[in-house]
Amino acid sequence: MIIMKHVPYAFAVFLFLGEGLFGSAAAHADVTITGCLAGRDKTETEKVTKIAEETRHAKRAADRGDYAVALRRYQNVLSNMVEMHGAQHGCAAHYRNEVGVVHMNMGQYDKARDMFVRAAEIVGKSDTDLGTDATAIYSNLGHALGELADYDKAREWHLKALAIREKRGSDDTASIYDDIASLYDRQSNYGKALEWYAKALVIREKELGIRHPHMATTYDGIASVHEHMGEYGKAREWRNRALVMREKMFGGNGPEMASTYYNAAVAYFKQGDYANALSSYEKALAIEERTLGRQHPSTVATYNGIASIHDKQGNYGKAAQWYEKALAASQKGGEGQNAVTYNNLAVVVARQGNHKKALDYLQRAVTIQEKLVGKEHPDIATTYTNIAWVYFQQHNFVQAAEWARRALAINEKVLGLDHPSTITAYSNVAMAYYRQKNYDQALSEYLRAYRVYRTRFGRDHPQTKLFRTNMENTYRQTKNPRAFTDWLAEFMG
Repeated sequence: MIIMKHVPYAFAVFLFLGEGLFGSAAAHADVTITGCLAGRDKTETEKVTKIAEETRHAKRAADRGDYAVALRRYQNVLSNMVEMHGAQHGCAAHYRNEVGVVHMNMGQYDKARDMFVRAAEIVGKSDTDLGTDATAIYSNLGHALGELADYDKAREWHLKALAIREKRGSDDTASIYDDIASLYDRQSNYGKALEWYAKALVIREKELGIRHPHMATTYDGIASVHEHMGEYGKAREWRNRALVMREKMFGGNGPEMASTYYNAAVAYFKQGDYANALSSYEKALAIEERTLGRQHPSTVATYNGIASIHDKQGNYGKAAQWYEKALAASQKGGEGQNAVTYNNLAVVVARQGNHKKALDYLQRAVTIQEKLVGKEHPDIATTYTNIAWVYFQQHNFVQAAEWARRALAINEKVLGLDHPSTITAYSNVAMAYYRQKNYDQALSEYLRAYRVYRTRFGRDHPQTKLFRTNMENTYRQTKNPRAFTDWLAEFMG
């Protein structure tokens, strides 16, 4: 199964937000259709043949990214398994897992979670029935909860999967270490993330050898952490290790290589190196269109990436064309991808001056996201932030502040007070207040952001310095005769 990746947002925020990458692909439990159909009465031969064929078609549809077809076929197989064996049988658990995996790929994380929960309840009673792999189901439940931003519960399920594998003496524990590390990364707990990635490296080197391609997965994860810490030199080193390893293994032609080029492109993009970002996206796209097709979600993600580069370079017409291409191609990939593309397209058309159309696109994104992940999710906070930005462009600073506050409330509740996205939200609210000439309120928001950033990253971090500069400029507008340094020293303690 292709490693899942997030479509990049063209964040139209006042400060650029980083994007975490999804950890591992959803896993398949190891039950086979042959085992589930074995021993059936000869009178059922025709039915058994049809179920087996339906399963093969479902897998092929999933592999090519046609998830609507895959979902329908897997649901048919699941219904037959329940009819044949009962709702509490290992085969029912297995195909609930398969249905959940498709929902994951469609961005329907709440539906995926529900499927994995029901599968986990079955295998939790006995994970030996027909060889059903409880750890795959537990890990998938962890993935779904992670995408729903329920990070602590997600980690609990990954740890349950890890405990089973360690008890069995399984050598396949490194992937779970990667998953746990990815959760810490997304919570901006970078020290813990690197600690768990280091554990994964030790196991993989011991069990698989330093040249095994699975090492590249951990290398990519470590690179992601360093990117989020702003350590782009270190990130590039780890990305290059992954690239070299996969080139040797896959010869530069497989979907795994496309994912490597895609990740490299995202890294270059964050550094403002748009030429190398575009080159890497184009390499990924050439492989994806040839091996996966133009409608596969991974291909659509790369369309979005190329569009984001044209957007950053001010080529708004080209950016809009690529985003529209992504929308047209994503009909089989699920609504989650469309929500991101609507966000990105909204940014472009707003920059072209069409604010009404931009707000329409963003409202479409909100409708999709609320349906898929509920009303309190970081993705919705991102859309709210983009709505605030559009109002900011219209000089409607009251509405800009309102939507920025909505984004801030979600990030504070879901991500915590010291997450980078929350800190950026403080700054966005502050800027909206500043433009309303409400300098005291703006100063209060800037101070919150500055405190957290200075504590976490130190005085010399570029973002810390930027918050301090914005805060000082705002303080001057208050006409307070007291020196800014004295005022700041009092509040910082």
